[in-house]
Amino acid sequence: METQMNEVNKAAQEAPLRKRGRPRAGQERDDGAASVGSLSRGLLILDVLRQAQGFMALSDISIEAGLDASTTHRLLQVLTETGYVVRDDAQKRYLPGPRALSPLSLFHPLLQLRNEVMPVLKMLHDEIGETAALILFLGRERLIVEFSRANNQLTPYYDTWLRSPLTGSASGKLLLAWMSEDERSDLLGSGPYTAHTPKTVTDPVALLRDMDTVREQGFAVAREDGFQGIVSVGTPLVFQADGQPIGCLTYTALSAALTPDKEAEAIAKLRDAANFLVIGAPALQAFKNWAPRGAGRR
Repeated sequence: METQMNEVNKAAQEAPLRKRGRPRAGQERDDGAASVGSLSRGLLILDVLRQAQGFMALSDISIEAGLDASTTHRLLQVLTETGYVVRDDAQKRYLPGPRALSPLSLFHPLLQLRNEVMPVLKMLHDEIGETAALILFLGRERLIVEFSRANNQLTPYYDTWLRSPLTGSASGKLLLAWMSEDERSDLLGSGPYTAHTPKTVTDPVALLRDMDTVREQGFAVAREDGFQGIVSVGTPLVFQADGQPIGCLTYTALSAALTPDKEAEAIAKLRDAANFLVIGAPALQAFKNWAPRGAGRR
């Protein structure tokens, strides 16, 4: 107990002052609001640990999360007891635990889908030489299931939760294209939209025309719409009975590497691969229940 108190005291001295308005530890009410607050702080600590390159001291976690030391220590104790955090007692450092690093069952459809899609993505990469990815649409969000990357500087743009501009990426355009006008307006606002580059579509009327074109042609191209010097092309993953894409396949490349005259070839290969996966990837069927985009949405 003494060593733990020393650890907390040390962290308290190193941690930044609490922002005005945030309740102090011990002042939180024992009600629903307090529980939600504790949950959000616990998730914040998990994010800090998952992004770290190794073990972290309590004081470092406290600083990175923007929480006081006593709150951080209390939440770390709960996370350790439940298997989301591991504590090195000898050096008094913390690491994300098995439940945080690998929360899915080994037989989860997502892991099975990764195994099923990887050979297809590798083939796409080998044929065009650029980064190929499979992305699922979960509500309004985009989840990268797997990708086969090219050896260039595009790698940093990839994360599990894809947050590239919706109006400036192939995957974002494919997600938006099958939404109703009300859904798009609710998601993007009334416009004008944020200009990420000089080529970003910012006018709502122009975006509506763009979305009509994407649906009609069955693919999307974002050439420097979201990032200077980068192009992405994508085709939707669509089960014919549903009519709404549950995700997409994309190529992402440097604009100089995937020039406009090569777009048609890349799109054709993506389309063939998407058709193959819709027919031949059993795990993909499971995600129809995660992101129902069928008759009710048409």
